[in-house]
Amino acid sequence: MNIPTITALQDIDRKSLGLGLALVAGFYLCLYFYALIFSSGTYDKMESVLATQKVLLYTPEDFSIPESPESADATHQQDADKQEMAQGALIKSPVSGLFENTDYGKLPILRQHDGMTSFNAYRRPPPPITTGKPAIAFLLTDFGLSPKNASAALETLPPEISLLLTPYAQSPETWREMARKKGHETWLDIAIENKNIARSDPGPAALLVRDDVDSNRNKLYWSMARTTGYVGLASFTDDSFLMAQKNFRTVYEDGLERGLAYLELNPSASNYLQTVTLKTGSPELRADLWVYQPQGENSFEALEKIARQKNFALGVMPAYPQNIKMLELWLKTMDQKGFTLIPVSAIADLQKSAPANSTESLAPHHLDRTDQVEPEIPSPTIH
Repeated sequence: MNIPTITALQDIDRKSLGLGLALVAGFYLCLYFYALIFSSGTYDKMESVLATQKVLLYTPEDFSIPESPESADATHQQDADKQEMAQGALIKSPVSGLFENTDYGKLPILRQHDGMTSFNAYRRPPPPITTGKPAIAFLLTDFGLSPKNASAALETLPPEISLLLTPYAQSPETWREMARKKGHETWLDIAIENKNIARSDPGPAALLVRDDVDSNRNKLYWSMARTTGYVGLASFTDDSFLMAQKNFRTVYEDGLERGLAYLELNPSASNYLQTVTLKTGSPELRADLWVYQPQGENSFEALEKIARQKNFALGVMPAYPQNIKMLELWLKTMDQKGFTLIPVSAIADLQKSAPANSTESLAPHHLDRTDQVEPEIPSPTIH
């Protein structure tokens, strides 16, 4: 078979060449218009089948340090705390500068730069006091010993009711913070030997006549380090105190000089710790009556009589279910009887001797804006 050879450009069929070029140009022109009309779908399809390489361009803003999860959580927690306080909660504890870390755990101290005390920082601000209107405060004891009773108290009682936290509670710091979230101030129960010791076990942390100062101080500090945020120490003393008065006064001085108030739970006790509270500058309060019933002895009726005589009164009740219910019912009658409900710490202000025209505010010293809440550290076990 003879294959023709092209020896020159003239030998090419110009008509055929032009037709071929026109067909090729038309094909690419159609492809161009197709791509133009369906550009988005075409690009996506091509991207799905072709290997691509992305190049990221960074601006200076991309190198800013992001907020850490811890910082973000802290910010959110602060916002939540502000919202809770706006709803009546008390500031969380411990507040920076109001404690020191010890082998026992956190113990309260006076804040160095302004002399702030735990009593002033953690107390509940009292309501306005109307002249001539008697005020009554209530302290509920054994708070935290029974989770069921503690929960019932927080759910049903108003924030003006103060709570006496026992160091023997399974988780005293949890109950303390729950109480403050609801607006209740807390006091710390310090067990001490008295005539009831044979009938009522005061527990392993009780201050005992037979123990020396170091042993009793060790037990006091163990109790105090079980939690933070309490406004003072409370004890039920009697003349058993005299059997080791030098010992006990030394120990209580070590505790009260840390910016705390003292509450005597025995209405008939002598002023065994008056010399100590005068020396430490601690507010000293005294229970007027233990209340167990609506009328008769040790009753709401008897407490009301005391309040009308003194213009204020402090009642104490164990945190038993029947007592909580009884207190809840009585509180509903206070206003019509002409009484004002106040926190226990406000008694310290009312019992001060002040001129009749005094306009002194009962509000506690305000915390400054630099105050911070520190994390809890579990206390060591007492031996």
